[in-house]
Amino acid sequence: MAAQTTTIETVTVVRPLKIISLICLLISIILLIICLSTNYWLRTKSFHTGLFRECSDGSLSAIMSPIPGAPSAGTCHGINRDASYITAVAVLMLIGLLATAIAFIGNVLGLKSNDLHRKHVFYKTATYLSLFTVLLELIALIIFPVCFFVRMNNYGYRTWEFDWSYGVAWGAMLFTFGASLLLICDKEHEEVYYKEKTIYNPPTEFA
Repeated sequence: MAAQTTTIETVTVVRPLKIISLICLLISIILLIICLSTNYWLRTKSFHTGLFRECSDGSLSAIMSPIPGAPSAGTCHGINRDASYITAVAVLMLIGLLATAIAFIGNVLGLKSNDLHRKHVFYKTATYLSLFTVLLELIALIIFPVCFFVRMNNYGYRTWEFDWSYGVAWGAMLFTFGASLLLICDKEHEEVYYKEKTIYNPPTEFA
């Protein structure tokens, strides 16, 4: 009589929301790097400034009517005016970038791990760090325009507009917020199925 052997296999199916959240975190990291490394948070006429440097265009306007304290036409220098709020915003955004990167790594480790408890820990860490990043970036993006409006006289010019680097920073925050929502909504960390497989071994005389 054939011998019967039964085995149970565990099959883990990754839910798509976690993949989407991972992509959102990656996009957020890229956008944060762009907004931190560019000098187009604010601009007026031929002058524009970021969180670390301020620049003057090489235009005639920069030569004829320069902004007080601005670098010479076509050059950049570090922010040398009283702008402690810009330093605070830069620190918050850098911490947000670090937290987003760690959340991304946690999400990757959660996807790769085969241990359900470790998956839970990794996803929970990624969720909390994403929410923490959203809070930091929201504070920074609100502080920046409010404090600039209060200290606008330091620049000696009153007509300003927010430039594309500031918009990119908002985009980074929204992608991180989207990633955190996806992680929160996906409460069933993984779909786990148990598949039973029965193997019949023929008697030795038929082998």
